[in-house]
Amino acid sequence: MAVNLLNDNQQRRLGTHLGLLVSDLEALAESPELRREATPYARVRDAIDATRRAAEAMRARLALPPDHAPSLERRIAAVAEVWAARIEDLRAHRLTGYGPVHPHLAASLDPGVDELRRRLEALGAAARSLPEGAA
Repeated sequence: MAVNLLNDNQQRRLGTHLGLLVSDLEALAESPELRREATPYARVRDAIDATRRAAEAMRARLALPPDHAPSLERRIAAVAEVWAARIEDLRAHRLTGYGPVHPHLAASLDPGVDELRRRLEALGAAARSLPEGAA
């Protein structure tokens, strides 16, 4: 007997994020630059395809419902949530891996990162207020 490990909300969240990932990967795969024959481009095409297959395998392994296009609310909220998390990597102290960081950079950069994160969180909240199923 199969046991469902996810509730409906968890299924929708995972399904939406995996669907957006696959959509982004497919858009990247269509890039004209990736049609070049050189080995590095083939390696990128193979990596994109392998990543897409891994996302689809995760969907199958978790028995997520068929991939229907997520509602406008879910698409906007998912993009806002992903970027709100990623934007934290742009803080001054996180840039040390790219070289020395100017001692005054945080005062200029971090308030902008804070503002972007607040705006992304507000975007997610606004999207969640849309009627479910809005197209």
